Amino acid sequence: MEISGPLTGIGVLITRPIIPATRTALRLIALGATPFVFPTVIIEPSEDLVSLRAALISLTDAYAIIFVSPSAVGVTCAIDIDIPPSVKVFVPGSGTAKELNLYGISNVQIPLESFDSEGLLKLPDLQSECVRGRRILIFRGNGGRELLYKELVKRGALVEIISAYQRRAPKGFSSELLELLITKKINAVSIMSSISAMNLVTQVSAPDFQRLLIPLPVYASHRRIKFITEGLGFRNVIETKPGDDGLISALLEVKS
Repeated sequence: MEISGPLTGIGVLITRPIIPATRTALRLIALGATPFVFPTVIIEPSEDLVSLRAALISLTDAYAIIFVSPSAVGVTCAIDIDIPPSVKVFVPGSGTAKELNLYGISNVQIPLESFDSEGLLKLPDLQSECVRGRRILIFRGNGGRELLYKELVKRGALVEIISAYQRRAPKGFSSELLELLITKKINAVSIMSSISAMNLVTQVSAPDFQRLLIPLPVYASHRRIKFITEGLGFRNVIETKPGDDGLISALLEVKS
């Protein structure tokens, strides 16, 4: 049975990885929207599980650990992790913090503003006088931005990057996505990472991208994501606040 609500009549393409995308979809359904879960980032286990497990059993001498995304939390905590009380835990935003909460980890530091690497680097406990000579582990996927690593090293920290998972794009063009676009079931596109935007472009042919995707409003959860999405050719990109709350607020504002 369809649920009537303030977002009734809006079809939203969700491009996040499958687990967070499912949670986003449930929230949208509760408001009457019709979500279409289409992950443009596939999360797979790390190719080096031995190193990941070794890192997880060597946390006692760490000063801090940083999870860069909900996926980093989900993959790492699924293996099992016991964080000593003395170890500080940092995340770039509330979505990643909520993922940690699901595993009983609540003592987490989040930026006060700018929910990204830049925001993390402004936190008092990550300044030079605190991190110099101390061990910090960053749990992330393959690739990604190097700003956090480089700046912490510059501040004197002993930084280790732990590859918790692999990311890849879906293979080939998607007939399912093309059908949704042709039948005009999608009224909005949600993008919460730069790689999601870049991978989305590869899922349809260039003519179909120009004809069917570019005209759609895109809701980008960060100014950097907005910049990259516009650089890919999207013409109507709306910057939202982070996470599901930001997406929903923006959709409600447009609908009202």
